[in-house]
Amino acid sequence: MSDDLREDQRIQMVAVGPDDEAEKKLWLEALEGVIDQNSYCLGNAVGEFEEQCKQYLGVDHAFGVSNGTDGLKLALRAVGVNSGDEVILPAYSFFSTASVIAHLGAKPVFVDIDPKTLLIDVDQISAAITDKTRAIMPVQLYGQTAEMDTIMKLSEQTGIPVVEDAAQAFGVRYKDQPAGAIGAAGAFSFYPTKNLAAAGDAGMVVTQNEEIAEKMRRLRVHGDIGGYQHQTLGWNARMDGFQGAILSIRLERLATQQEARARNANEYLEALKSHQLTDKIETLAQTSGSDHCWHQFIIQMDDRDRIREQLSQRGIDSGIYYPGTLPGQPCFSDLGYDEGKYPVAQRAASRVLALPIHHRLQQGDPSRVVAALAELVGTATR
Repeated sequence: MSDDLREDQRIQMVAVGPDDEAEKKLWLEALEGVIDQNSYCLGNAVGEFEEQCKQYLGVDHAFGVSNGTDGLKLALRAVGVNSGDEVILPAYSFFSTASVIAHLGAKPVFVDIDPKTLLIDVDQISAAITDKTRAIMPVQLYGQTAEMDTIMKLSEQTGIPVVEDAAQAFGVRYKDQPAGAIGAAGAFSFYPTKNLAAAGDAGMVVTQNEEIAEKMRRLRVHGDIGGYQHQTLGWNARMDGFQGAILSIRLERLATQQEARARNANEYLEALKSHQLTDKIETLAQTSGSDHCWHQFIIQMDDRDRIREQLSQRGIDSGIYYPGTLPGQPCFSDLGYDEGKYPVAQRAASRVLALPIHHRLQQGDPSRVVAALAELVGTATR
């Protein structure tokens, strides 16, 4: 196969937009309802979606926001992060995990990641705490949580709140606690490639704490307490009505789509075993106590870039999440971090590869991907 394959012949990395004409019709009807109600910013559609999420997740407070990045910003400020403070986070994640801290005038303090899960190494957090630390921000990366018991025990001992970057873990639970609300607050992303996907940018912040909830409610509307009264500064971080309406439709289908993702993950794992690839291709360990929404199916391998290119030539898309560490980003060079202090994150950046796992894959597609991998690493079963 070659790169000029028809799109319907490729195993594509992501699935965005309506699944079929029937869902597209539902989207258009929902948008028409928002137009008829003149409910474009927040409004009834967003309020209904928020209520649905509270029930689905089992949280006391859920607020639709403009995107996951703004959600993290609101959550951090709501727990008390201000200019000059420090926030502890993993050295490996999507860029906004660190950028929101800097935008608040605070300092991101990086720790390395666990080599088995690529989530924050909980044993390194304590040594990173200073008298300026105002939050600990684990990232529930790829669809599962970090080892939250240790993090929450440390939070209780120090009084430092935990803010979860749960952008990739909507609906995930850790020991029957909802990701995003295990700590003081958390944020989700509904970017079009997420498991629960909007038709553009959207996100959500959640908490079980009434005081934090009230702060987040105000912060997403310029800090307005009502009647154009602003005791504190906030942002314009409202979810729009169109996104709320579409997300309600997608939420109804999420459980079925999650079942498909889990089925695809199991097919990958079985195929890797049957092709005897587990000694050359590493899969991630699952955090004890955490379930998994399989936002990404991540493998690690040597010669990643060559293999990725050859997969593409065979009609198989893939992704790299992420090709660099956060301390290594040029915009953080003034912080003076030595990227070599994060060897696990550095190694991951050169070896991770995300394989397609979305709910539109056909049965047998993961096996086809693994068969191609087997040929490319020279260990195909005969």
